[in-house]
Amino acid sequence: MTTIVLDDDLINKVVQIGNYQTPKEAVVAILSGYIESHEPKKAPFNQSYLDGDMADGEIDSLYERDKDVGGI
Repeated sequence: MTTIVLDDDLINKVVQIGNYQTPKEAVVAILSGYIESHEPKKAPFNQSYLDGDMADGEIDSLYERDKDVGGI
């Protein structure tokens, strides 16, 4: 646990504006929001599914449309 000294007027204003119950609740919420907005974003998919030994052409072929499917 870390103890820090805060300006009472400042923290009371934050508690009031943010409708927090306690100064501790306000500080935890603000720090959590800061971390969430400043952490590096994670990739939307897991890149480990791609085999690292595949050549670029093989990876590109995974995304090409099969021309035989859906034809008349």
